[in-house]
Amino acid sequence: MMLTESQQQDLEHRLIELRRSLHRIPELAYQELRTSDLVCQRLEALGIPFICGLAKTGVVGVITKGSGGPCIALRADMDALPITEHNRFEHVSRHAGCMHACGHDGHMAMLLGGAELISRQLDFNGTVCLVFQPAEEGHAGARAMLDDGLLERFPIQAIAGLHNWPSLPAHSFATRPGALMASSNKFEIHLEGRGGHAAQPHIATNPITAAAQLCLGLQALVASEVNACEGAVLTVTELQAGNGFNVIPDRVAIRGTVRAFDSLAVERLAGAIERLSEGIGRAFGCQATVDFRRSYPALINHSFMVGLALEAARQVFAPQQVSALAEPTMAAEDFAFYSERIPSVFAFIGSARHPDEPPLHSAHYDFNDAILYSGAAWFASFAATCFAALSATNDLGGHANVSGQR
Repeated sequence: MMLTESQQQDLEHRLIELRRSLHRIPELAYQELRTSDLVCQRLEALGIPFICGLAKTGVVGVITKGSGGPCIALRADMDALPITEHNRFEHVSRHAGCMHACGHDGHMAMLLGGAELISRQLDFNGTVCLVFQPAEEGHAGARAMLDDGLLERFPIQAIAGLHNWPSLPAHSFATRPGALMASSNKFEIHLEGRGGHAAQPHIATNPITAAAQLCLGLQALVASEVNACEGAVLTVTELQAGNGFNVIPDRVAIRGTVRAFDSLAVERLAGAIERLSEGIGRAFGCQATVDFRRSYPALINHSFMVGLALEAARQVFAPQQVSALAEPTMAAEDFAFYSERIPSVFAFIGSARHPDEPPLHSAHYDFNDAILYSGAAWFASFAATCFAALSATNDLGGHANVSGQR
């Protein structure tokens, strides 16, 4: 992309205005109506055809040049979080109790900037699908897009995504082959005892005592069930019981999460949670029931796609700021549903302005506008790099499961 300095500055200014406009109107999963309308308006202004309404509020822009050729996709997420924003700047959220606290406003702006560069600056033979996806934050919008026929409507051969990362310095880029982000799984345990008066515990069965033992046991499961060389996390996050200082309740609820890169580790932990819950429940005279739910799979990067992402990054970022060994994280991303179906790559773009940068999902977080152009340029550079590679290899695995190619 050969932009003059003034052209680059003009694009940067417009992306900042766009990002802040999106920040003002955060919307929760599958409610991104104003957000998708604004995305559609920008695509229309660029002369890029699109379809809307995929997975309720999703938008797919389509840039086609030449005749035939490969089809690739670039993805940005659109939804916000149910957080009350504590910032005081002019573009603060106007929707009470809702906030772009994960940078999806910036992701959309970067992809729309990339769309402008691709449509106006790149020559290629093929199609770029611009996937604006709803409901990433725990509601599996990627799976909904796939279920609604994304791959049937578009013959996508490869897909890439980018996420801002406040733990990395601004203007840096990092990814890695294989496991980058963990699977996300939820568990809910109910312990049923027999309520009574707190002064007469001998004629009641107190499920809180069982729950206390169970919480301690749960926190030790990873060490006993998972190979120390593998990554896994089990965290108890919620305990609900009782409503009076002198009342023994009938029931206790324990909730938490399991994160791992390997599906077998998840299976082992799921089985161990059930065994431990039932055993401790019996030991304390309680009935235990366990509900274990698998939410997002692990995000596995396709090794060949990682090479293309890094090649594109070296055209945008300083060489010393490009890392091929990103640190894996126990955070989860529903981009993983795409990686199960087609060759894919997900990467982090550093966004930290200073060492004490507010983290993702903080009520004080705000996207770093200084990285918008770099993200847009990477999307465009990746498209060019990917088309060059696909024209040589023709196919990276199509729509088949690519687990053997990771």
